[in-house]
Amino acid sequence: MLRLYGPLLAANGVLAEGEVILEGGQIAAVHPGPPRATPDITIDGVLLPGFIDLQINGAFGHDFMGEPESVIEVAARLPATGVTGFLPTIVAAPLDHYRPWLERITAASRETHGTQVLGLHLEGPFLNEARKATNRPELLRQPNVDELHTMLNGFVRLMTLAPELPGALELVAELRRNGVVASAGHSDATYEQAMAGFAAGIAYGTHLFNAMRGMHHREPGLVGALLASQVPVGLIVDGIHAHPEMIRLAYRLKGSAGITLVTDTIAALGMAPGTYQLGTQRVTTDGVSARLADGVTLAGAVLSMDAAIRNMRAITGCSLAEAAAMASTTPARVLGLPRKGQIAPGFDADLTVMDEQGQITLTIVGGEIVYRRAEATPE
Repeated sequence: MLRLYGPLLAANGVLAEGEVILEGGQIAAVHPGPPRATPDITIDGVLLPGFIDLQINGAFGHDFMGEPESVIEVAARLPATGVTGFLPTIVAAPLDHYRPWLERITAASRETHGTQVLGLHLEGPFLNEARKATNRPELLRQPNVDELHTMLNGFVRLMTLAPELPGALELVAELRRNGVVASAGHSDATYEQAMAGFAAGIAYGTHLFNAMRGMHHREPGLVGALLASQVPVGLIVDGIHAHPEMIRLAYRLKGSAGITLVTDTIAALGMAPGTYQLGTQRVTTDGVSARLADGVTLAGAVLSMDAAIRNMRAITGCSLAEAAAMASTTPARVLGLPRKGQIAPGFDADLTVMDEQGQITLTIVGGEIVYRRAEATPE
């Protein structure tokens, strides 16, 4: 049993003093007010639900497509950013690469210690070439149910596709039957095509504003459809992928229940500026952004989740409770994880502590301390 006491984000979204008791990998009890016994840990900051990142291509020098087993090392280091669960993500790949990649990364995911691998995110290959971004055009494919089944292994939780492609809505239905969240992205969909996709079961939008048809006052496009709908969206808040005013617009229209902060980070996270791998492409980073050889096309991000929260608060003025919901409660709901994303009895004991400066001081996964900032005062 582990007993924590201090400021915490309660299940009702209110910051309050309280005691949290962890037992058997779950939150056994939450008591508001003074502790009922001497705490094992006095919270150095605010206790928040552990962060869930739906889009990580790699980190700390490792790219998941080229090094599936590197998920073990990345999972061991992500707790320092407050992330307690994530989806390793790959961009479009040759069709015959999916099955061996899935087998290798699924097996490696069972060996991780630290951040939990919650499933896999396939960002392609059923994408629109007009919005390919870093995806090589020869690797993009038209929707095909038979090909889809070669990519599903029971561990894929999220798939990004372009809803306007012929046969895409049939794929959406098949994804739903297999328990996979269908997401609209890398798409040139019109507003009407996007809305048809939502009606068919698309339940998420991959990195809002990026690699999709933008808004026009006579053609709202996929961006307009996502902003006007109840479909939650991913948002990369690094100061590069979206202008601050567009981030503020998304926040006003979608709120914390409609946004999941994602990093879309690549192998360059935690590394010096230089050249790194992203799937089948080489990308260069200056430590702030990552781009293809043309020097223009953004290629993922160099962003940690704790930094995304700090950025979101600075840009929008949202509360810590709202930002934390975008990093925990909302992504848990998108994935259909009923025991994650809140500090409440019966929920998984996946927690993180953020101090007044927005830095992570402690991370707990499954009731076990997996990260503690060295300079934090031991209890």
